[in-house]
Amino acid sequence: MDELTKASAEFLKILSDPFKLGIVKYLKKGRKTAKDIELALNISQSYTSQQLKQLERADMIFHDRENNLKYYHIRNHNIFRVISAINSYVIEQHKNKYTKLSDSNNIDILK
Repeated sequence: MDELTKASAEFLKILSDPFKLGIVKYLKKGRKTAKDIELALNISQSYTSQQLKQLERADMIFHDRENNLKYYHIRNHNIFRVISAINSYVIEQHKNKYTKLSDSNNIDILK
């Protein structure tokens, strides 16, 4: 198997986790602290920290520090094009189930 296929599979594996995907989508709104993410996604501090570390290791996000706080950012905003394409595919495959979601979620992710 070639390296690009392996890397692509690893990328999709990371995004297949609903919490990691939720964090990435939340960071589309701009830089956020771990506490912001924890509260927005209603997950524990330790689990948030674990997910952020995994996303950083995968080079999907990065952080900077300001006033002793870590602020997390998306490394490459093209990730939202990938998410949008996946959402479009899922909606197309399950038209009846996701018809109402397509209007709000797809438009929201493209903004």
